Amino acid sequence: MPTARIAAGQTSPGQGWQAYGSNGIYIDVDTTSARFSGRPVYVTSVGSTGGNQWNLVGPSAVYDATATKFRVYVQWRDASALSPGTAQQFGWYIQWIGYDNP
Repeated sequence: MPTARIAAGQTSPGQGWQAYGSNGIYIDVDTTSARFSGRPVYVTSVGSTGGNQWNLVGPSAVYDATATKFRVYVQWRDASALSPGTAQQFGWYIQWIGYDNP
């Protein structure tokens, strides 16, 4: 019988962000290394090597979660233009914890 599994990780600072329209960006997070067998519950936050992540909305909302990946969309609180270059400049990354109880 499978047992519950907890794992954690983070993406590389500033890497992997993609444009979503003109005022948002997203990142696909690979969780393959956690070896989950069910569909885990993920808890996320945005970290940074350069700041400004406090002014984002969306970093705790998880989309399309599977045993091997999920997606996070973010935008500025005032909905002004945001590009992947900004995430790269500030070194934003997603920190995550997953809990799988198959």
